Amino acid sequence: MRALACVLAGLLALAACPAARAQSPDDALAALWTTLCLGAAPGSDLAQRCFEIANGGPGSRDASAAGNFLGEIPGQGRAATRDGAPDQAEARSELGGGWSVFASADTGRLKRRDGVNEAPFDGDTWALSAGVDWAPRERWRLGLLVNHAREDLDFLASDGSTRTRYTGALLMAGWTPADALAVDAYAGGLDGSYDLRRAIDYTLLDGTSVQALASADASASRRLAGLGLTWSRPAAGWEWQLSGGLDWQRTEIDPYTESGGAGLAVSVPGRAISSRRGRLDLGLSRTVSASWGVWQPLARVGWRREFANPARPLTVRFAADANGTPVVFETDDPDANWGEAGLGAVFVFTGGQSAFIEWRQRFGHAFLGERMLALGWRIELP
Repeated sequence: MRALACVLAGLLALAACPAARAQSPDDALAALWTTLCLGAAPGSDLAQRCFEIANGGPGSRDASAAGNFLGEIPGQGRAATRDGAPDQAEARSELGGGWSVFASADTGRLKRRDGVNEAPFDGDTWALSAGVDWAPRERWRLGLLVNHAREDLDFLASDGSTRTRYTGALLMAGWTPADALAVDAYAGGLDGSYDLRRAIDYTLLDGTSVQALASADASASRRLAGLGLTWSRPAAGWEWQLSGGLDWQRTEIDPYTESGGAGLAVSVPGRAISSRRGRLDLGLSRTVSASWGVWQPLARVGWRREFANPARPLTVRFAADANGTPVVFETDDPDANWGEAGLGAVFVFTGGQSAFIEWRQRFGHAFLGERMLALGWRIELP
């Protein structure tokens, strides 16, 4: 009975005191300087940094840990959680029978703020797409889209940066079982590369100053898929649209080891960042006739829900540490819910050509803000 009571007491203690979250990058590194310095080869740059930190005066461990900016490493994958789906105007275009070709471009701005363990950044994005559609029957559509995308992140607290390039293809399909109902889907993959720069910059109380740059290149891949359903209701030249769907995306970044860094380069294991996102949008458009064709100004507001990508531990090791001491810290949670608003227009010209333009803006997010301008052109082939 006494043994059983001890077991029950232990279980109750675990329930009352959940496992502690991993430390922040700065705290984790500051607590491990003495341990990881044991693996520094005599006369090496890492050994010199360790000597300086040990003799740099009060607060040297904290200051040097903060100046390594390890919190930028989770941010290298954070932009991978942005929406990678085809533009909605492309995914749901109504076509006559036959073939058509299209091209589109978008440019946007990212802003990461308010995280605890991840460094804030500003980012620029752009993408170019081109493809072909085939409508074998009136209510069916198949398409192939080739895409090249770029994401450039500049971290605010240092001179660190992340530059990514992705190129690949998506298959798209659409079915309109009724005039008021449309189903669309897409799936594909992109291969990419990362150009990484992590600035190391700190000054100790005794005046010792270290400014260095650690850099690396890494390969990556991105897989994505999605399914959507749209219900439309026209009324006297106006049209209401209610649409919903689920988008999935997984980005895998290969392991890499930095070069440079004045002895403070790190090795980062391979990582996978997955996003599984639900979406719901309400849109309103108006059909306006003109001598050259028709155009539809449109407005929409939507809600997004992230079902994946929770905070998780990330382990790095200093490349010059022969003992491979693990430095473990935790990423931040993702945005769980946010809204998205869009304003745009679709233009349909005589002769089988059409175009679209749309401005999109996130709102109500906790961490990652985004705004984007997208435009495209489509030509139906004879």
